[in-house]
Amino acid sequence: MNKFSGPLARRYGNALFECAIDAANKEDSSLFDQYIDCSRILLSVFDKKMRSFFINPTLSYEEKISLLDTVLDKVFSGGKKIPTDLFGFLKIMLENNRFSELPAVLKNFLLKADEHKGVARVKIISASHLNDAGTVDFSSVLESALNKKIIIEAEVDESLRSGFIIKVGNTNVDASLRSRLLNLKESLS
Repeated sequence: MNKFSGPLARRYGNALFECAIDAANKEDSSLFDQYIDCSRILLSVFDKKMRSFFINPTLSYEEKISLLDTVLDKVFSGGKKIPTDLFGFLKIMLENNRFSELPAVLKNFLLKADEHKGVARVKIISASHLNDAGTVDFSSVLESALNKKIIIEAEVDESLRSGFIIKVGNTNVDASLRSRLLNLKESLS
C-alpha cells in the first residue's frame, strides 16, 4: 500500500487532477504542466514545520490566508506564477482544515499526472555511482518493459556491496549482494 494513499488524500488528489485537466482543456494546454511544476515546488516548500503554521488552531482562517499569500508571493516571486485554481484549491484545503494532508494530496496528484502523461518514475539504488551509460541502459530496458517514458532517480547505498535495487511504484526488484547474502544466511539456518 502506498504511504500516501489514504482515502482523503486520494479524493483531494483526484480533485486537483481534475481541476488541472479542466484548466488545461478550457484555457491553455500548458496549464497542466504548470500545475505539475507548482505542485513539485509546493511539496518541497510545505514541509512539516511550514504546515504547522497553517494547522495552528489559534490562527483565524483570514490570518492563514494572509500567511498563505505571503508564502506564495515569496516562493513564486521569480516570474513563475501559481495558477488561480491551484491557489483556490489551497484555500479550500485551509478552509476544510485539511492542510496537514497537503503532501499526500500533492503526491497523489503527481502520481495521477505521471500516469496521464505516460511517465514512470523509477528509483535505482546501487552500490556505487551509476554512470551515464548505465542510466541509459536501465532506462531503455525499463521503457520497453513498462511501455512508458522513464524518469530515473539514482541513489547510492554502499551497504548493498554490489548490485542494485529498482523501485517502480510499489514494485521492488532487489538484485543486490546484500539481499543474496541475507537469503543465503536464511537458507543455511
